[in-house]
Amino acid sequence: MAYVKKSGIMCVLLISAVISAGRACAEVSMDIKEAIVLTLERNAALLSLRQELPKASAFKLQADGTMTPEIGLNASIDENKEAQSNGGRYDNRTARVTLSQNIYSGGRNQAVKRQSAQVRSIAELNLTDAENHAIGELFARFFNVLLQERRVETELSAIATGEMHLREVTRMSELGLSNRLEVIRASQQVAANRANLSTAEGAYDSAVISLMNYMSIPPEERRSVAGNLRVWEAKGDRETSLDAARENRADLGALENQMEYQKNQIEIERSALRPNVNLGVSAGILNPYNRLDSTDDTWRAELSITVPILDRDTSRGNVIKAQAVAEQNRISFKQRELDIKSGVETAWTELETARNHLEATERALELAEETLRLAEVGFQEGVTPQLDLLSAQTSLTESRLENLSSLYNNLLAVVALKVTEGNIIEWAGEMEF
Repeated sequence: MAYVKKSGIMCVLLISAVISAGRACAEVSMDIKEAIVLTLERNAALLSLRQELPKASAFKLQADGTMTPEIGLNASIDENKEAQSNGGRYDNRTARVTLSQNIYSGGRNQAVKRQSAQVRSIAELNLTDAENHAIGELFARFFNVLLQERRVETELSAIATGEMHLREVTRMSELGLSNRLEVIRASQQVAANRANLSTAEGAYDSAVISLMNYMSIPPEERRSVAGNLRVWEAKGDRETSLDAARENRADLGALENQMEYQKNQIEIERSALRPNVNLGVSAGILNPYNRLDSTDDTWRAELSITVPILDRDTSRGNVIKAQAVAEQNRISFKQRELDIKSGVETAWTELETARNHLEATERALELAEETLRLAEVGFQEGVTPQLDLLSAQTSLTESRLENLSSLYNNLLAVVALKVTEGNIIEWAGEMEF
């Protein structure tokens, strides 16, 4: 099974022609592709997770060190003056070099070395998985800004319509063609629309703040965003999405590496039950030598073999624990495979539901627009009550807002599918938004 191992920073190649003047001028809007680059570069959670890579390098450094000798240098000077009965010297000057090498560790060193490669793979795959989910979250926040912006526009349009009606009934009231109650109703409608606008503007500001914070952009460098809420089509079907998920999902690859890591951990624990062979060599110079006024060199070589006999089952207990963890990892891997299958099914079901709901809101919007048109004509001709006209205005605004929400949900359904497939960064690089 092949898994995609790509760092999000490398995916800048997919998003190349984006960032020339955008960062130089705070007034230039960013699009989703620039936002992707900024998120991969700045998001605090991703930055923190990237520190696992130098940790993995350090683990490899230590693992490689188990296969090399350990060398040490020791020197000392000891000056003293004491009454001596034998006339010998008791001051001391020594220099010594020691070398020790583990020849056989019961398989521990080889297992640790294999683990170092798996630690690196796990770190890379966890980072890729985090980037995949981070960009999915970015899409939700970025297009939520556009959604709230469109809601503000919708509420402004509702205010314009309400004010136009208010002016009309006010003029009619002055001519004696309408009563004071109709003017009050029109004023109430405008007041309600202004309250809704205030709410929409607050939601927009909150959405922008949330997006900027996610990209680690400080408030003084706040940027506007550019894009459109429109229908996105998801290519393929459930089977192709499942194949893509099996190929791309980094979390599945990380679990597979974790199982291999634990197999080596079992070998490490078993090594405590096996013999251990070490070779030690040391050489040095002593002055004085045997407390005489002379200097001489010394050396020593030692081969030691340690065979465990009884350690009160401590090592066997550790092996059993490691085997239990290995079984837990296997269960997690199987469950993740099932989760991916279920996730693909759920993503396609939600996408189909979002499409159906979008079609329904589009039809409802068409009917709301026609209803308002007929109500306006009827009111001007005196055959439609004002309450019906105000109701039609409110219904049109609600239909527009519902349609915008449906567009956004359709977008999120496509994004969720791509996150489930594990290839949202690559997909974003190929898309024209």
